[in-house]
Amino acid sequence: MTKFSIDLGEPALECQYGENGYQTPAALYSAGTDDPLALDRFRVMQGTAPSYNNLCDLDRLLQTATHIAAGFHVDRGSVPFMAVACKHGNPCGAAVGDDRLTVARRVLEGDLRAVFGGLVLLSFPVDEEVAEILMTHRMDGGRRLLDGIIAPGFADAAVDMLKRKGDKCRLLVNEALSQMDGDALDRAQRFRYVRGGFLAQPNYTFVPHLDTCERVGSATPDQTNDMILAWAIGSTSNSNTVTLVRGGMLIGNGVGQQDRVGGCKLAVTRARDAGHSTDGAVAYSDSFFPFADGPAELAGAGVKAVLATSGSVRDEEVKEYCRQHGMTLFLYPDAEGRGFFGH
Repeated sequence: MTKFSIDLGEPALECQYGENGYQTPAALYSAGTDDPLALDRFRVMQGTAPSYNNLCDLDRLLQTATHIAAGFHVDRGSVPFMAVACKHGNPCGAAVGDDRLTVARRVLEGDLRAVFGGLVLLSFPVDEEVAEILMTHRMDGGRRLLDGIIAPGFADAAVDMLKRKGDKCRLLVNEALSQMDGDALDRAQRFRYVRGGFLAQPNYTFVPHLDTCERVGSATPDQTNDMILAWAIGSTSNSNTVTLVRGGMLIGNGVGQQDRVGGCKLAVTRARDAGHSTDGAVAYSDSFFPFADGPAELAGAGVKAVLATSGSVRDEEVKEYCRQHGMTLFLYPDAEGRGFFGH
């Protein structure tokens, strides 16, 4: 059995408190790695120091963003502009595209209610146009409250625009965010404290090659792009997760469910509650469908293509359901790339 040891490292940032006000002291410790995306490499350009919860969300944002980058790098050979929003440990908005202003709008539009008070990470610098979008897009007057914005850089005028009373909108800078590709995934060992010790495992580094997937039906290039984005979001969200993407934008993330059909229902509900049509959407499931009831829930909502894993004793029933209902299904082995995260 491999032997592990853990060192707290060097204190890098003191937090006012931990997850709750009574959990003090709390701090970020640096392991002293050469990782350009390590949390201690992010500089506070404006606002108060990030809180413990901000840092947890930043770690999750980086998992999602680097998976997006790796997915597009592996399957498309290039990485588009991207933005991801996070609230309470799960992505609540995400968008990719060739136009940064469109991406900035769509990361907010995924769930305008959930993103309020959250963090937004962008792979491109924030200028006055982007800052205006982040603060006012679809606000119907007033300014959007965000806890933090993370980007490769900020124009001076954008910093002035984004300032929040009490310096509560943290602007964090890391130039490496603009250079994410297939090598950006965190490959360091991951540890988790458990009572009396800790768990250790390799990091989450699987990236699907869609051209090798088993298929029922066919998908358009736009649908496979949406599959890549849905996979990157869903595989870095608390399992069980079913994720809906349409037109390069997250529209519904059904996270943390004990059953898969419940994840399908939640994803559809969240998408519709946010004002989105689910007709023509693409879905990702972070493990196989044990029954055809999950695909049936998605088909009833108008979902046209699904990326999932194989490994259920009822795989053939699931494939036959998709075949009969005109739903495209891409599968790779569950043992190879199941997307459970955040247990």
